[in-house]
Amino acid sequence: MNYLKAFFSSFNKRTKLLIVVAAVILIELVSAVQYYKTYQLMESELEKRAESELTMKTILIKSTLNSAEDILENHLWDIRRCLVQPDSVSKSVIRLVKMNRYVCGGFMTFVPYYYPEKGRLFEPYAQVKSADNIDLYQIADSIHDYTERDFYKLAIASEKAIWVDPYVDNEGAQTVVTSYVTAIRDGSNALVGVVGIDVSLSWLGDTIDARHIYPSSFNLLLTEDGKTIAKPSGKNTSQATSDEIVRLINDSTVARKLSRSGRSTIKRFKTRGQKGTVFYANMRGNPHWQIAVVCYDKEVYGSLNRLRLHMGGLMLLAFGVLLFLIWNIMRKERQLNKKNLEQERMCSELRIASNIQQSMMNMNDPVLTDTKDLSAWGVQIPAKEVGGDLYIAFIRDEKLFFCIGDVSGKGVPSALIMAVTQSLFRNIASRENNPVQIITQLNEAACRNNKANIFATLFVGVLDLPSGHLRFCNAGHERPVLIKKEKNNAASQEGAVMECKMLEIKPNLPIGLFDDFIYEMEGINLEKGTALFFYTDGLTEGRNPMNVQFGKERMMQVLANSDTLAPQQLVENMIKEQSRFVQTAEQRDDLTLLALCYSPEEEHNLLDEEIILQNDVTQVTTLNTFIKEILQRLSVSKPLAYKIRLALEEAVVNVMKYAYPVGIPGDIRVRVASNGKRLTFIIIDTGVAFNPTEAVAVDTSLSAEDRPIGGLGILLVRKQMDSINYERTDGKNVLTLRKDYVVGTAQATDNA
Repeated sequence: MNYLKAFFSSFNKRTKLLIVVAAVILIELVSAVQYYKTYQLMESELEKRAESELTMKTILIKSTLNSAEDILENHLWDIRRCLVQPDSVSKSVIRLVKMNRYVCGGFMTFVPYYYPEKGRLFEPYAQVKSADNIDLYQIADSIHDYTERDFYKLAIASEKAIWVDPYVDNEGAQTVVTSYVTAIRDGSNALVGVVGIDVSLSWLGDTIDARHIYPSSFNLLLTEDGKTIAKPSGKNTSQATSDEIVRLINDSTVARKLSRSGRSTIKRFKTRGQKGTVFYANMRGNPHWQIAVVCYDKEVYGSLNRLRLHMGGLMLLAFGVLLFLIWNIMRKERQLNKKNLEQERMCSELRIASNIQQSMMNMNDPVLTDTKDLSAWGVQIPAKEVGGDLYIAFIRDEKLFFCIGDVSGKGVPSALIMAVTQSLFRNIASRENNPVQIITQLNEAACRNNKANIFATLFVGVLDLPSGHLRFCNAGHERPVLIKKEKNNAASQEGAVMECKMLEIKPNLPIGLFDDFIYEMEGINLEKGTALFFYTDGLTEGRNPMNVQFGKERMMQVLANSDTLAPQQLVENMIKEQSRFVQTAEQRDDLTLLALCYSPEEEHNLLDEEIILQNDVTQVTTLNTFIKEILQRLSVSKPLAYKIRLALEEAVVNVMKYAYPVGIPGDIRVRVASNGKRLTFIIIDTGVAFNPTEAVAVDTSLSAEDRPIGGLGILLVRKQMDSINYERTDGKNVLTLRKDYVVGTAQATDNA
């Protein structure tokens, strides 16, 4: 059992630890899910903000480029008008570059030999030095053969205005430019050449450096094939970082994905120990450049990571607090388990004590249930596990010794006093027939070392079964109820009306108060068919939820309405009625009930003879002759007859020796009766009171030298007879001996 308890205790501890671990994992899982969801929300928000910046920067760039486009397209008519003269064309080019502050130059390239006088190549170029200073050059020569340049070929091939990828114009603008060019034809739709304007890209740096979504974010502007057009100044990022991001964008092997809106491409990167994300997209229309924005995780998710660290710290703190609380709870639980085990042990011991207590008052003793003259039944219902009420009954020498009592208080202390009192009663009553002597000795024992001032009420009775004479002594206990059928209904068994009355008795004091108190004995004769009902105050003082007592009147009414004198039914009916009355109210006091019903069988003797002897041992011969003749008539076997004569002779000699003083004459009457199943010998004398049944039993295991003188006679009588009974009635000693036998078979019970 201890191994099982240890296993389950260990199992409970493991379970609690698993619960804690599961709780921590669950909390961490919830935190991780929250972090992941928040990360997704911030990532989505980052995409929106990045695409918003890309859109804004694209609009700024496109607005500048569009203004340059408008200048060229709005002056094509002027150039066509001036085609008749080379000088007029040059002046038209100068007018073209004056219209926009971002235009740093303009040019007109003619097909070879368009103006024969100008030679094969002719390209007037107007370079803007300042708003009021424009220089005009003819920059075409064998080295600068524009017919071999991409812008010339693309413009003629496309037949529409296009933007040329940025390049360094060393011949004209002397800087990095992007050109907007278009083929031009004359009135007959013949190709004249290509006209264009150069737009300086110096302004792009200021545009892409302005208003980023995060302080360390920066923009990149690339051509459609990935060449750098513009990159941030050194204050936002290094040249190496910019070049690494450009390589990342151009690297097709690096994982990429489309944004949720599909408007941009996303790549993750880690450069120089920093993680980040680059969003890039192609500008719509012409030029089809790529614009990118770079964001670092430390700024995008920095607040989230800091929050996670704080939450992690708080979780660790909470986990520590939780562990402390669990440790404290487990410590208190161990203390509680220890107390529970102790309480369980006490409850178990109390249950055992209750079972022992109930077994001590068991009324199912065959000596009581199988007797022909008496039936008895008792019940004790403690208010707690064990109670202070007691009852006990047993038969000795054809006498019923019984008592019922109520120890002050409830619970274990009262139960201990009850057990001691019950044990003392059985011990004293096993050798004492006088109820006053029994209670006096109990009182002396109860007063001895009674520091707790515990007392007990007792009712002690001794009922002589052959005669129905009840001697009793009351020590402050409740008066018993005498029950018998009313005379006019005595012959009816069903629907009988009972006559109930309380015995008028002297209360005396409870035991345990004064060790020198003198108790008084009383007695009554019980008629056949008479019952006695004993109870403790737990019956009459039982209260219902309205705080009303059950009371003696209700008790008497229940007894009067009873249709039987059977003790068990009387007790059970009373318990049932009291339970119905108190309902759900808590039992406040121990409840004990004891019922006795005296119903002796009427014997029809087949033989009833008597002999009167003088107080002289010489009369024993006359006795033997008288008894022998009767036993022969009853066909009793010689061995059994010899034993009966020997026991009867010993009993009569004992009376002659102790009942009458030496020299004092007296009569001894010996009556013999038989009902065919039992022999009854009644020895009556008028001598001094002498009870041979109170003689101490002789220990026959001792040697003759060690054994005290006397006592063998009464031992012989007890061994040979089935029962022995003594009563002092009307100044006479009455000793009754009984022996069962079977008529005609010469057999009888033999205790020898």
